[in-house]
Amino acid sequence: MNSPQPYLTVASILSGFCISVFMFRIQRKLSVRDRHPDWPNWLAWADYLIVATIVLSVVLVILPLVAVPAPGRAIYSVAAGACAAASLMLLAYPFAILDHYRIEIGARRGEKPQARHKGEPIERIIVVTAGSVAAITFAAIVFAWNH
Repeated sequence: MNSPQPYLTVASILSGFCISVFMFRIQRKLSVRDRHPDWPNWLAWADYLIVATIVLSVVLVILPLVAVPAPGRAIYSVAAGACAAASLMLLAYPFAILDHYRIEIGARRGEKPQARHKGEPIERIIVVTAGSVAAITFAAIVFAWNH
């Protein structure tokens, strides 16, 4: 019989870490907005990896495993797939945020560092690729568990 503890542990660690990262990013954005009210203010595409990780961890792992008294194979398969998908998105985050700030990855783009965009080119590629790989991984795990 499966136990919910491993999935709850992974989802709790992922969501707790991501909430901390997200709060730091929001504080930074508010600080920049206060110092430079005329500058555009947005979330980086990389930040959506953090938001997606939180949502997957809470909605597809923690809530079902806590709400259902005796989870079945289908719920465990979704929890396993969501943990894997969320982990992959979190893995991509450092690389996407490095490109957003043009640290190492996007450093030689040719524009001034101050001329950042909502979605830097490589950041977009990393985020879209991570989301796609995470979705495929989720589907593959759920399918493998149930067939």
